[in-house]
Amino acid sequence: MGLAEDLKALQELRDKGELSESAYAAARDAAIGKQSQGQIQPSAQPTQAKKPLVGTPVKVIVALVVLYAGANIIYRISQTPPNQSSSSAFFHTPLTITDEIENVPAASWKALNYNFPSGGKLDITVRVVNGNPIDVFLTPADQIDAMNKREWGSVKTYGDFNATKTREYHRTSQMGPGSYYLVLRDTSLGVLSAHASDVSVKTVLTP
Repeated sequence: MGLAEDLKALQELRDKGELSESAYAAARDAAIGKQSQGQIQPSAQPTQAKKPLVGTPVKVIVALVVLYAGANIIYRISQTPPNQSSSSAFFHTPLTITDEIENVPAASWKALNYNFPSGGKLDITVRVVNGNPIDVFLTPADQIDAMNKREWGSVKTYGDFNATKTREYHRTSQMGPGSYYLVLRDTSLGVLSAHASDVSVKTVLTP
């Protein structure tokens, strides 16, 4: 029913004596209040469109920059020779294997073991700081038994690194991967010579 019909029905009940004046007033106010609430509509909140953080032109520029950078990287990779890697500079940097003073007693020898996982240019510098001139040679690691037996005549050596009775020594040659011994040998008896020699040894490998 509408508000008018509700009020009319309430008035008829009051006229018949079925509603007291106070009950009629309360019912009338309730009906009017109910009708008013039904007519009030919540105001619609305007929806505020969210603005994008980055505009379309900026997005296009960023995409072009990324595409250009990617194409440039792919081009550089395609121009790199197959046998050249990004770490080639590192692997072609000289690597110092030994740089120290060795003490070699008279009538004795000392072997310095080198293990090279890859080949390269081997550069060896030997200098007698004080003491006797020495023999120097480079030999494969499998010759250690012959050296321990002092069978020097049968020891296989690399001719590029051989020197006899020297105080200043510098040799360079290309070597393959493997295990080697650099031998420092003092053949003096120590009677009319020094009892020991201090020998500076510097070994550098350039892959």
